[in-house]
Amino acid sequence: MGEREFDKLLESMPRIAESINAFTSKKVQRKAFDALVGALNISMIGDAPVEPTDQSPAVPHEFASGDASLNAEWGTGTVAASPEVITQEKKRRKAKPKRDWTAVKDIGFRPEGKIPFKQFVDEKQPTTLDMKGLVAVYYFEQILELEEVGVGHVMAAYKEAVWRNPSNPENSLQVTSSKHHWLDTSNMRAIKTTQRGRDWVEHDMPAKKA
Repeated sequence: MGEREFDKLLESMPRIAESINAFTSKKVQRKAFDALVGALNISMIGDAPVEPTDQSPAVPHEFASGDASLNAEWGTGTVAASPEVITQEKKRRKAKPKRDWTAVKDIGFRPEGKIPFKQFVDEKQPTTLDMKGLVAVYYFEQILELEEVGVGHVMAAYKEAVWRNPSNPENSLQVTSSKHHWLDTSNMRAIKTTQRGRDWVEHDMPAKKA
């Protein structure tokens, strides 16, 4: 190693150390160190290996995030993720931020010449989340004749009917689609009723009492 390479390594050491300690495995730390040094185009041939210490820090997010094979590449070095890193990566991917579905404003729920939404709800008497979502989409699509019905429209209907919002509106509508096939949720910005869903609203609601 030449003097310039040595100076370059010394200058980069704090950042390298800061990166390496994220891993608890000595083996992974060593691979991470080699990859980081390799990225600096510094040859360690002929020199004694430098072992990361317990005080040295860990590989940055570039290593942890990786691709589908959960390998991370940086410069000339390649680091294979350890089982613990794979577990952390899976948790990170699952922890998706919750969407904020805001109710659409300025919807006329009492259109001239057409049945008001609240009256329609009184007639159909939906009792479950599945039925409420279906009735909402049906009203927008078949009565108000909107070209696109999104989750925000359904939330506006919930607000108008004074229904308690589902904890995850998008998932609730998708469950209705999967379970009853009343809705087509392939495009959540343009939810549609299916023929089965329209038949249910028109012929099976309100539910007949035993």
